[in-house]
Amino acid sequence: MGFLKDAKASTLGAEAKKAAEKGRKVFTPFLNMPMTQTGMSGNVDDWAQMIEAVEAEGWTLAEWTVGLDAKGKPQAYPLFRRA
Repeated sequence: MGFLKDAKASTLGAEAKKAAEKGRKVFTPFLNMPMTQTGMSGNVDDWAQMIEAVEAEGWTLAEWTVGLDAKGKPQAYPLFRRA
């Protein structure tokens, strides 16, 4: 894992942990498309690592939506529930 990928996954994992500690039943982050992602198809490794970091805190991915940000770049909106 690269430094930036580590930082993004670690930050999101920490946010997920705080949400759990507050007793939240859902966790709803958004994930920006990484600048290093090229092409139209393929694995978005940054997103996979961030999802794994959240699930490591006891959350389960329940729903997933993708839209476009103001610049037309994909942005994911996952909904996690407590496992």
